[in-house]
Amino acid sequence: MTFLWPGALAGLAGVALLAAVYARIAVRRVHPSVAHTQAPLLDSAQRGGCRLCRHLPAVLFALALSGLVLAAARPVLPWPTPRGWPVALVIDVSRSMEENDIRPSRLAAAKAAAAEFARGLPRTTPAALVTFGNYASVVVPLTTDRDRLLTGISLLTTQLRTQLGNGLLEGIRVLTGEGALGAAPPGGPSPAPGNPLTHPRAVVVLLSDGRASDGIPPLEAAREAQARRVRVHTVGMGTFGDPTQFRSGYWGVLDEPALRAVADTTGGQYFHAASAGRLRQIYRELARTVGWTRTSQEASAGAAAGALLAFLAAAAYRFRFFVLP
Repeated sequence: MTFLWPGALAGLAGVALLAAVYARIAVRRVHPSVAHTQAPLLDSAQRGGCRLCRHLPAVLFALALSGLVLAAARPVLPWPTPRGWPVALVIDVSRSMEENDIRPSRLAAAKAAAAEFARGLPRTTPAALVTFGNYASVVVPLTTDRDRLLTGISLLTTQLRTQLGNGLLEGIRVLTGEGALGAAPPGGPSPAPGNPLTHPRAVVVLLSDGRASDGIPPLEAAREAQARRVRVHTVGMGTFGDPTQFRSGYWGVLDEPALRAVADTTGGQYFHAASAGRLRQIYRELARTVGWTRTSQEASAGAAAGALLAFLAAAAYRFRFFVLP
């Protein structure tokens, strides 16, 4: 927390002084002795009462004064706000996604994590769903309708091959609205080749569990993303081991170097998920990174409102317990 007028915080010293004076008076208050024939009964009544309740109005009043001082100092807090970047979820649906080294299966774990990612995005963030297998397909175009996106995720099924590069290109198309890629991108200068993006216009989150079988090379698609200022975060899913352990063999072995190169080219990050729990954690982290940012906002109104509530509570308690019979 920072303050636009920090000098006003000196008022807290005045509040502390008033609290000290009140405490001293309350402690040193002298009660005159009186004769009472029922001393045990009086002692029992005193013990049964709330000795601190009579000080509650003063405490609330001090809190109210402190709130006013904070409001006068104009506090500034970091506040989560939507980034506004459109997002494309690009998911591998090749046959190797049926492997069960990640329980209950790679595809089931990917669908659960993708659904959690969609729920974690701001409601105003447009998101799309793209898959790649035998071919790349836009399952759900850009939309803010989360139910439509979640339905598309739940209906994913597997295909045979792994056209990873084609899937990435389809994600770029759905985000930028461009048709054929390869020409110079419209809308301003593109970053120099080899330089990762610092200010993207959109984001792709790409998940794959194997290696590209055919289609456009992944790195070529990554350069198209870079030219159009689309950042790509890649998620490698699956466990490492002998290809003979997988039904899909060689094609089910994760190609980490290719996924890492795609992310590095576009200024994104590469993540590896060897379990369903880790995959959900990655997607939660990406939803926060991609969907949200923090901006500084003044919170004087909140501090003033808290002070008013404390004043009203102090007055109400005082009137209710010390004035009414």
